[in-house]
Amino acid sequence: MSDRPANPVPAAPVAADVNDPVWTATAATYQTHFNWNDAGERVVIRQLADEVRDSRILDVGVGAGRTSWLIGLLTARYTGVDYTPARVEAARQNCPWADIRLGDACSLEFADRSVDLVFFSNAGIDSLDHANRSRALSEFARVLRPGGLLVYSTLNRSGPFFGAHPGPVHAPGKPPSPYRVGRFAARAVLHPAMHLTGFRNVRHHTDLFEDHQDWAIDTMPTHDWSLIVHYVTPDAARAEVAAHGFGGTRLVDHLGLPIDPSDAADRSAWFYVVTRRRPNDEPSQGNEGPAPVPAVS
Repeated sequence: MSDRPANPVPAAPVAADVNDPVWTATAATYQTHFNWNDAGERVVIRQLADEVRDSRILDVGVGAGRTSWLIGLLTARYTGVDYTPARVEAARQNCPWADIRLGDACSLEFADRSVDLVFFSNAGIDSLDHANRSRALSEFARVLRPGGLLVYSTLNRSGPFFGAHPGPVHAPGKPPSPYRVGRFAARAVLHPAMHLTGFRNVRHHTDLFEDHQDWAIDTMPTHDWSLIVHYVTPDAARAEVAAHGFGGTRLVDHLGLPIDPSDAADRSAWFYVVTRRRPNDEPSQGNEGPAPVPAVS
């Protein structure tokens, strides 16, 4: 039986008291992680590198500083922000050369049109509820200059993480793989407390889950299913950035492959949104505006 609600329920905030303790407790986990998350992230940054070199870059959700070492190589005008004090402190220790600040994506302390690239990695935007996600996109549009770039990764409502389950079946309607069955049995015997944590977390947070088909609030396998996160379909991601003043949008999956409008990208648990601030200040439901960033092979 699925723990997910069969029908949408009124939108409720992703409770800060659910996610904040997880981010604080896991700050040390990310202290030694300084590589690319996946091929998609690497490809996207390679495509943008020449354009944003020596420009003003704002790195949102910087965590322990992983992206500071990657994005910070492109410019001396780099600022990283994170809303978790423990992670800000870790980033400052790891990157003493960088301008790292405590900050909120929904209320950025930067002037209008003062930034050339906003980068938000590791699906950090999905820690926000649906309303605050919209506020963050509005803030990104505000601080970006016309034609400036926004790049972020986001969890895919059509991908394998959504609706996943800590049991051997993993997701409704999917047969259990031999690997998952074996791991499930081994953890039950060797680590019974850890084995039950995922089930307990999913059941504990069930009342927060909601599914609106094009976006949803649910959990994910990371950190023993303890986070409450936002999911969005590729089509809905295009629409939401268009509504916040962006155009020329393109999407890239975790392998660095383009996601066409007809592609749900169900192979990819997350994807990257690459988009530009439109020259005018008026939101639009369309996808007009600057041409997309050209792909680099």
